[in-house]
Amino acid sequence: CILSAVGGTRARTHTSSAAELKTRRMGEALAESMKCLSCGSSSMMYMEPDEDEEKKDFSEYMCEDCGAEQTDVQWNYRGYKVGKVIEVSKMKAPLKKCKVAVAKGDEKGLQIVTNAKHIDEGDVVVVATQGAIVPAGSEEGTEVKQTSVGGEKSEAMVCDGVMLAWNGGSKGVLVKLTEDYELGGLPPANKPVKKKK
Repeated sequence: CILSAVGGTRARTHTSSAAELKTRRMGEALAESMKCLSCGSSSMMYMEPDEDEEKKDFSEYMCEDCGAEQTDVQWNYRGYKVGKVIEVSKMKAPLKKCKVAVAKGDEKGLQIVTNAKHIDEGDVVVVATQGAIVPAGSEEGTEVKQTSVGGEKSEAMVCDGVMLAWNGGSKGVLVKLTEDYELGGLPPANKPVKKKK
């Protein structure tokens, strides 16, 4: 990869297309607002893909201070985790209190109060934990904080497609994933396509 520090880029040996220039500018702009997920530094560099590299659905960045690499997907979905609903109890309609495990072996889970209609024990969902910004990737979104809903503690939020900034995501419809997604891992950056049987 050719590294592109904020404020300048290394010379390239070929002429860039308008699309490549736009992608580079967007990558450099994001690098200015991004922090390293390893050390917290704000000295991030956009890593421009090589000419012969296969096109990816994400951009890569490197911290100038610690050398750690991260993607824009990891940055946009910081604080979001794949979770599994381990308990659901009804409250005053339309609210439900649920426990969602976001790590393997997590028997306690996070307590979440939601108005999601179709949430059931065993569902694999996406959880925005405390500190996550909703919607994902937004610089001016809302930070998830522990709060009280209907007199009960709520430590996180279960997500719909709009909160995840998915194209074609539906507002108010709980995102349910398949068991293929790793508990505690990052959610997919795009709405999964259902496979035909």
